[in-house]
Amino acid sequence: MVPMTEPARTHSNPVRRARHFIERHFHHRGHLDRGIDELHANLGLSNGPTVEREDRSVTVTVPTGTLARPVIYAPDMDGQVDPGEVVWYGVVRARDAAPEMRACLIIGRNEHTLLGMLISSNPEHRTDDNWIPIGTGLWDPKGNKCWVRIDRVVEIPEARIQRRGVSMPERRYDRIAGALRTEHGWS
Repeated sequence: MVPMTEPARTHSNPVRRARHFIERHFHHRGHLDRGIDELHANLGLSNGPTVEREDRSVTVTVPTGTLARPVIYAPDMDGQVDPGEVVWYGVVRARDAAPEMRACLIIGRNEHTLLGMLISSNPEHRTDDNWIPIGTGLWDPKGNKCWVRIDRVVEIPEARIQRRGVSMPERRYDRIAGALRTEHGWS
């Protein structure tokens, strides 16, 4: 029997091996903690606000017809955001303004970004042609009636969202999908 040497014993322990790997490859102290804090904030697992980010670019919306594609309902809380889920995103209205967390209905993807439609509880939208009523749901904590904007789409980096396990009921989503098909050329 060959005696075990000290280095072999150190690397056979999975915790030590992981610590050694992290220290060797991620030697910038503090970055891991900051990343974990940001992940927890984005997942809604912390009581604090979302971690402040350096990128403060103004949120851009594009006409819905320019992103026409097949629209499906497929919410699945499997780790990846799917059409039919409602997420929260920090919308920035002006370069010097602070982000405002807004509920967005996900309707698709565009390579590395999510395609979302803003949800609003502003009752003035009830008479607007570009807003569809979606009623009440977990996207509004006060239980207000809400509307979703169908003429503009927000391209959202997936790393910048908060998920809370909320999805749009399928019949309401089908009503939105129908409007996208008839009014904006989606299939």
